[in-house]
Amino acid sequence: MTSKSLCFPPQPFSLDDALTCSNLVDIAYAMYAQWVTQGKEHDPQRFRWQAPADSGFKFGTPIWGNSEVLRFNELEPFALVAQRGGDAHVIFRGTETLQDWYVDTECDQVPYELPRVADAGQVHKGFFDLYKTLRLALLDQLNALAGVRRVLVTGHSLGASLAMASMPDLMANALVQQAASFIHYNLAGPRTGDPAFATLLNTSPAEIYRIVNSCDLVPNVPPSVFDDLTRHIVYQHVGVQVTYSAQYNSVIGNHAHHGSYNYALVHPEQPQGPVPS
Repeated sequence: MTSKSLCFPPQPFSLDDALTCSNLVDIAYAMYAQWVTQGKEHDPQRFRWQAPADSGFKFGTPIWGNSEVLRFNELEPFALVAQRGGDAHVIFRGTETLQDWYVDTECDQVPYELPRVADAGQVHKGFFDLYKTLRLALLDQLNALAGVRRVLVTGHSLGASLAMASMPDLMANALVQQAASFIHYNLAGPRTGDPAFATLLNTSPAEIYRIVNSCDLVPNVPPSVFDDLTRHIVYQHVGVQVTYSAQYNSVIGNHAHHGSYNYALVHPEQPQGPVPS
């Protein structure tokens, strides 16, 4: 099975940066796997994450968010901050647990209300509620870095929407914001906010690129317009879409980070990888 090569936007889009971000998302997923191996300990002090020693990055400690299902709150490690030279990276993993799936389905909208952020519209309730539980720890780690010239924000799936939700906050409240440029590489991200939220980010100085497998269903949710008897909800994607087409004959395969998205960035001339038999 073959597919057309990826067609990239002009600079400042960088395939090297996009691939670096994707590789860091793999590390965030590996961090989650270590948490599972250690018994899903919900006390952050008891989780012993072993960061990769040969990545060239200096990592902070895992950043925890509070997911909720039927009033049961559970802390999970969701994000990492890493630095290499003048580049600071903010990395979010995607959906893994039942609690994460519940977050995905909370698609009502709430106002984007955070300090020093104005006119940010409405955003997905589940994504924003989860982001607010981890934002202070994220800002603390980012603000502790020195010599930052660029902040690269990335995530896959749920993590891509957490990354998108973080952008207005980081640009307004991170202490590095006056000295750094902001770039977001979004991998398989669902829609995160309404047209006002999209306008805020599309008119900001940030560069935002959404990498999308056309065979992946997840970037098409929530629907751009949702109506029922009591609600009229409108969502809009943000940034420049970078599309490839790779069919792995399953919803999970088409959406998989490493097997689909990372593979496409490693093999941009032929982004379709081997299909499991």
